[in-house]
Amino acid sequence: MVMGSWQLARFLIANVIAILSLATFARAEIAVERVPLDDGPPALVLKGEFSTNDDPSVFAREVGATGAKIVSFSSGGGNIISAMAYGRMIRSLGLSTMQPRSMECSSACALAFVGGINRHAEPGAIGVHQSSFAPEHTLDGQSAVAAVQRVTAHIITYLVEMGIDPRLLQLSLSVPSTDMRYLTATEMQDFKVTTSGEATAASTPSVVTTPQTVQSPSVAESTPQNDTREDRARAFLTSYYETWSQSNSQSMNFAESAYADFVTFYDKVQTKSFIVDEKRKFVERWPERAYSPKADTVKVSCTDNCQITGVVEWFARSFSGKTSSGDAEFAFGWDPRTNRIVSESGKVITLDKNVFEPTRIISQWQTENQLCRGGSGDSPETHKACGRRDKLDAKLTSVGWCYGRPSEYGYQMNWHQCEGRQSSASNSVQANATRVSAPDPRAYPVEARFSGKTKMPDFKGRDMDFNSFRTRIRNGLKDGPNFAGHYSLIQFGCGTGCSAVIVSDSNTGRPMGFPRGGEDNLYLSLMFRRDSRLIAAQWADTERDKCVIEFFDFKGRAWKPLNRYDVGAVDACYREIGQNLQ
Repeated sequence: MVMGSWQLARFLIANVIAILSLATFARAEIAVERVPLDDGPPALVLKGEFSTNDDPSVFAREVGATGAKIVSFSSGGGNIISAMAYGRMIRSLGLSTMQPRSMECSSACALAFVGGINRHAEPGAIGVHQSSFAPEHTLDGQSAVAAVQRVTAHIITYLVEMGIDPRLLQLSLSVPSTDMRYLTATEMQDFKVTTSGEATAASTPSVVTTPQTVQSPSVAESTPQNDTREDRARAFLTSYYETWSQSNSQSMNFAESAYADFVTFYDKVQTKSFIVDEKRKFVERWPERAYSPKADTVKVSCTDNCQITGVVEWFARSFSGKTSSGDAEFAFGWDPRTNRIVSESGKVITLDKNVFEPTRIISQWQTENQLCRGGSGDSPETHKACGRRDKLDAKLTSVGWCYGRPSEYGYQMNWHQCEGRQSSASNSVQANATRVSAPDPRAYPVEARFSGKTKMPDFKGRDMDFNSFRTRIRNGLKDGPNFAGHYSLIQFGCGTGCSAVIVSDSNTGRPMGFPRGGEDNLYLSLMFRRDSRLIAAQWADTERDKCVIEFFDFKGRAWKPLNRYDVGAVDACYREIGQNLQ
């Protein structure tokens, strides 16, 4: 399909929709209207208010039936979640969005508009303001705050996913829900609401929009442009772990520039400052680090953003000589336009025990060394293997390991700990010097035991404050009581070194919190029994550089503190709580 220009399309859409509106003005939910275009498939107009009853698959079928490549809107907003669903559908279908000023696209409609691969809008065509609850919603203050927080998190995640500057939300929140702010051309460019450069066809009268221009993700991934982005994504990953294996200052300087302002960090939207602070805490605990992705596991897929996945192996050492070694899955979302990370997640696969040497990194080096020395000198793969080997050289050196000795021949050389450096084993965390007087669990017997069927919490009423954790709580309750007779103690992660704890009564279904956990009590470890009210909690007090063990008596839904001990520096918390109680 060849269309004369974006201006012509805009003119036709604006005029035809004016006629169509006479017949469909009263329709409240989203309707799909076809607008004929010269010498090609029609454009589609999403018309009406977005509603929870809308089905984006109906729109997708219309796209398939017509071959449409352009979407416009005649909508004053509506349901935010529905609008984002349409935006994601538009993005998945590889469609472009175009908005003339003579047609309305405001409030939630702006979220659907940014789903376009190429986005074109006249100044004043897109309106934003605060989201508000429909009049029939009667939420109390606490529930309203929780709901707003959830919706805000969804919007930020969506904007980052679509490649839009999250500052757009900040501007929207500054405009009362009873007013509307229509974006200028400069604002739309600054916030990436509209696309620019080669993608900006609205300002070019002779732009041709053939089906090849708006490609599906599967086709686009094979184009030279996307291959280049994949290469850049791989280079970024190499730089990320290469710098992460250097000094703390080098690692943190890179982290400051590597993350977007808002990042979906382990399924939760966080600010860059939060993530950088988390990284800083980590490098301070582990100042010597060697991280290396396994080359054959790295996968990169680019559409609007690039998804980078794989397995990384690591070796790290603390100031006191504590070592950590293992492998983990990683997943990054990377924006090739800004060269910044927009999402990060992962999980540990293997945590090695009693490993005091960087055996995993050395094994990688040996593999690359064989490929480097044994391959053809002119082969690109040989050069790549040699490059990876050289980077592994630097990483092993950073954790105090040297290759060969002056008196050795080449065939005799191997990796060893550099002379003048103490053994990690001799530097390992010693048993704590503070004697811990641990209470006897038998002195705190339970007052009631579980009987009958486990009762689940009322997440829609009494226990709605715990609704965000409903899946974890339900799964924990299925295993039956494990603490204080008829309670289930459920611990789950909330980030690097962070965990939260919820205790739920199997008899009443009522959950409650635990006085320790979260970012203030990192590396939380618990010891408890089903036949006792006593619980021991071990956590890292990073401000004082101390590992703390506390004892609580759980009685009548209240936590009574008993004793508290400092059992060593923070590194002591890397030991099991039972070891520190010996």
